[in-house]
Amino acid sequence: MVIRTKWFMRHPIQAKYLLVVIVAMLAPTLVIGICLYHLLFYLLAKQMAFPEAIMANLVPVLDKVNALLALSLPIITITILIFAVVISHRFAGPIERLENDLDRILEGDIHHKIHVRKKDDLKGIATRINALVARMKKQ
Repeated sequence: MVIRTKWFMRHPIQAKYLLVVIVAMLAPTLVIGICLYHLLFYLLAKQMAFPEAIMANLVPVLDKVNALLALSLPIITITILIFAVVISHRFAGPIERLENDLDRILEGDIHHKIHVRKKDDLKGIATRINALVARMKKQ
C-alpha cells in the first residue's frame, strides 16, 4: 500500500472542505475577538465619566492588546490552516484514490483491486466495488 504524501489534491472536493473548515474555525475566532475588543474599549470608555482620562489610561492597554493580537493571530491562522489541510486531505485523498482505481478498472484492468487504508471512510464502497468486479470476472 502506497502512503499518500501529497497534501493538496487536484480534486475540487478538497478545496470545498478546506474552505468550509477555515471559515468554520476563523469566523468564531474573529467574532469573539471583535466582541471582546468592542467590550473593552468602547463600552468601558462610554461607561466612565471622564473619557479623556480613561482614554489616557486605556491607550497603553490598547497597545498591549494590539501587540498580543499581532503575535497571536498569525500563529492561530497558521494553526487553523494546517488543521484545515489535514482535515480536507482526509476527505479528498480517499476519493481521489478511488477515482484513480476506478479509471484503471474502466480502462480494462479488471484484475486491479481498489485499495484503501483501514481508517478510510470509503472502505465499504471500495469493498463493494471489488466484489462487483470479481463477480463480473466470473461471468
